Amino acid sequence: MGFRWPWRRKATASVPDEVAAAKHAGALAQDIARAGGGAPQRLRLRYAGKVQAVGFRFQAQLLAKSAGCVGWVKNLDDGDVLVEVQGMPSQLEAFQRGIEDLSDSPDTWISCHLASKEMVPLAQGEKDFRVRY
Repeated sequence: MGFRWPWRRKATASVPDEVAAAKHAGALAQDIARAGGGAPQRLRLRYAGKVQAVGFRFQAQLLAKSAGCVGWVKNLDDGDVLVEVQGMPSQLEAFQRGIEDLSDSPDTWISCHLASKEMVPLAQGEKDFRVRY
């Protein structure tokens, strides 16, 4: 008897490539971010579903950097993931859309939904997007 993952991967006909999925989502983020406009905002997003041990934090970091956002992402003890992301409204929209695209993609293990969303005060001096532990 071999090792079995406790969850099932989405059906796909191709070899999974999480980096390619992030690049696709990043390209989408860049297109939306070019629209620009508005004052910087910071969002606290909580994602639930299959978000731990599936590369969610790595994908979120790639996506945020490609969209030009700063902030952080970390796993929570209850199995959810918490993200604080800061940028222009169009960049934040691109980030959220990118996460939705990754969740819908057959090329990733990620399967999530936005559990909560709230505006939080801007963080001064943040220069990049990091994974917190």
